[in-house]
Amino acid sequence: MRRKLAFFGAFGLSALLGAAACAPVKVLNAITPSASFEKDKNISYGPLARQTLDIYRADTPKAGAPLLVFVHGGSWESGNKDLYKFLAEGFTSRGYDMVVPNYRLYPEVKYPGFVEDTAKALAFTAAQFPDRRLVVMGHSAGAYNILMSILEPSFYPGGAAAACASIAGLISLAGPTGVGALGSEPYVSIFPERLFGSDAPLNNVAPLAPSVGAGEPTRPLPAFFFGHGLDDKTVYPQNSQKLAAKINSSGGTAVLKLYDGLDHTGIIRVLSRHFEGGASVKTDIVAFIDGLDLSAPPDCGA
Repeated sequence: MRRKLAFFGAFGLSALLGAAACAPVKVLNAITPSASFEKDKNISYGPLARQTLDIYRADTPKAGAPLLVFVHGGSWESGNKDLYKFLAEGFTSRGYDMVVPNYRLYPEVKYPGFVEDTAKALAFTAAQFPDRRLVVMGHSAGAYNILMSILEPSFYPGGAAAACASIAGLISLAGPTGVGALGSEPYVSIFPERLFGSDAPLNNVAPLAPSVGAGEPTRPLPAFFFGHGLDDKTVYPQNSQKLAAKINSSGGTAVLKLYDGLDHTGIIRVLSRHFEGGASVKTDIVAFIDGLDLSAPPDCGA
């Protein structure tokens, strides 16, 4: 039995993508066609073994689309990019290219090592595709990684200005944001501040926009999309609700969508072509992506 946290439970993709009736990940990937993409595998964005990424290139690319990046979950101690063919195909079939990176895990690293790797992977991807802006998506621990990569600009190579120029949108699915302190191992060892201090996305928000606090330093940020299943008992929906509200009240832009009947892994399962009819998650994400302004903001140096 996977160990549980006092408030959040265990994060990430489990061995099954849902209840007993749902296919294991390997079976789901096996029945997912590969006709919509070509794959470049194990591209190094750093010198270490886990610092690699895969690029899924849509066979029929959508004109003017941003480049998508998906960061996997797994409680910061498990998970692998190789599990997510089903998810990448769900977007390449609609014309979006997608990058899926790995990052170092505990016990090899603890906070902020996995955030640093994620930010490095994002900056590397942006450098490889200088004419395209990124939309970054993550689930659970991966959502945490991308939130911290952007909300704490010291993690992103080149800082807030570089992140602003490269990233048009951020999609957090069932991400832990710091609603409650962690209380059990290995999470206390992974997060010495117990996800309740400077390591919490909730504590890295304000101020965001020039209209907030005249004369105060500001952080240019992308638009945010928060998706959370109302049946999620692993990372409670309040994590997305509170961070979205704080971003909006601080001058940023955050869309919040809550989904009846979806649990922690269900919100990822429905991104597969085989389950997308079970909820509007993919439709909502695509609408968010297509509604983004992909021109580089003029105030990235703010």
